[in-house]
Amino acid sequence: MPKIPLSVIEEIKYRSDIEDVISRYLTLKRVGSNFTALCPFHSERTPSFTVFPSTQSFYCFGCGVGGDVISFIMRIENLDYISALRYLADRAGVTIPEGVGDDSGKTISRQRLLDMNRDAARFYRDALFDGKYGGDAGMAYLLQRGVPPPIIKRFGLGFAPDSFDAMSSHMHSLGYTDTELVSGCLRGVSRNSGRYFDMFRGRVMFPIIDTLNRVVAFGGRTIGNAEPKYLNSSDTAIFKKSRNLFALNFARRHCAEELILCEGYMDVIALHAAGFENAIATLGTALTPEQARLMKKYTKRVIINYDSDESGQRAANRAIEVLSEVGLEVRILRLSGAKDPDEYIKKFGADKFRLALSGSRTKFDYFMDKVTSRYDLDNADDKISAIKEITNYISEVRSEAEREIYIAMAAKAAGISETSIKNDVLFIINKKRKEKKKKELEMVHRAAAGYGDRINLDKIKELRAASCEEALLGMMMAFPEYIGKEPTGVGRISPDDFLTSFGRRVYEAIKQVYEESGGFDIGALPDKFTQDEISRLVKLILDRQNLRNDDEVFAEYAAALKREAQERRIAKEDPLEYVRRLREENKKSI
Repeated sequence: MPKIPLSVIEEIKYRSDIEDVISRYLTLKRVGSNFTALCPFHSERTPSFTVFPSTQSFYCFGCGVGGDVISFIMRIENLDYISALRYLADRAGVTIPEGVGDDSGKTISRQRLLDMNRDAARFYRDALFDGKYGGDAGMAYLLQRGVPPPIIKRFGLGFAPDSFDAMSSHMHSLGYTDTELVSGCLRGVSRNSGRYFDMFRGRVMFPIIDTLNRVVAFGGRTIGNAEPKYLNSSDTAIFKKSRNLFALNFARRHCAEELILCEGYMDVIALHAAGFENAIATLGTALTPEQARLMKKYTKRVIINYDSDESGQRAANRAIEVLSEVGLEVRILRLSGAKDPDEYIKKFGADKFRLALSGSRTKFDYFMDKVTSRYDLDNADDKISAIKEITNYISEVRSEAEREIYIAMAAKAAGISETSIKNDVLFIINKKRKEKKKKELEMVHRAAAGYGDRINLDKIKELRAASCEEALLGMMMAFPEYIGKEPTGVGRISPDDFLTSFGRRVYEAIKQVYEESGGFDIGALPDKFTQDEISRLVKLILDRQNLRNDDEVFAEYAAALKREAQERRIAKEDPLEYVRRLREENKKSI
């Protein structure tokens, strides 16, 4: 596969200012010459995600994720390297030479998957509306569930024939192969016979549509007794369950104030049919931090409306934590007289549901209800246990004003003074603070010693060499003129001087880019390294920013690295000589 020239990569990056690109996803706040934001790749309440316009890079000091604009798009849009380049090129109006970076013949392209899903959705829709392949049974099921035809059309609902090859036969006629259908999770392969079969059979089909109105996956609900009741597409190159939400393509236009989070597709459809177009649902999995951060892009408050059964309430407890972590206001809607929103609206109507929404409870009210239902506050032992749970809960609240409110509410419910509750809360906060500092200090010491380094696995064995390697590589990437430089009095650096396999691989990669193009850009590396490795390289560059970087420093590190390499060669070739040298060094240090 011909490589994309560095000149083209540089042109794409030149026209894709990192501040402009990232600001379309995150709310950036200027801090000096840089920008900060809440990291989209891990849950946090204090911004640690930093954008550096001067170097056109980003780095999160909380989770260690970093890179350039290409790396950001790869992560945020879940794209591979070539697809991210094409995404930015299309946005910036840059033409990538024909045939360059083409991955045809290796894997199915993202566009091919999107086209295939669109054609499959049309097949399922036609089967439902034309009554083909038993689609009348699917339509009867939906109408019996109270889904009106306009809503069926709006959501693109369909029907998967109860056949092992009806859908695939149609898709074959459009030119799609079984291999492609398997890649899109529309077809499966029997482990026993090796035969292909349609993944969805005898089910009402729910297309999963992203915010760009593309069909990225499917959910299927059986209309018979088949198990599982709901079947969802597995993750593919264009779909990740943890990063998508059902009906967000509609809800994002109606959710400036709040979103209603439901458990299932039918709950969402029932709410939309009743006029609540800000309803969404997860895709067969528990709510994830990625989904919570996605919601925060569109709203400031989420009302959790999960089923009233035990599993629904467990899921609600988890969702409260996840949503709160990203800074969303959370409220909980508990419906009485029905197990889910679909049933409630059928029994009591939309107006009653709207009234129930206005009476949704805060997460602390919800928590207090659970505590008071488990403990008898007239019993001393129970009261002590309840207060322990309450003070632990309040200690996790970051806002001091919010803590004050909760302390007052808890004191009133427990019948004790606010001062007592407040003192217990402050004691827990201080204790946790000390434990956190101790843990962070231990992690710093371990990191300095190379323990637990998942990127450079050799660091613990070659600590001094690894330190030199990091300094040299950081300088080379930050100041490309050092890549081809021969340090005065030291000699040319070679791959053999690098004692860690990671350092050697990085050196060889950046040297190759430099020799092929006469320059260097970290954007030319992601196809050679994982995203975590790219993040490490960005950190190496950032580490050099406030340090001295000149020919003398470069020569010192190069000389030290060469000495380490020479020592290792002697130790391997002449162990006795190596031991003699170690003894000489020890004598000098005494």
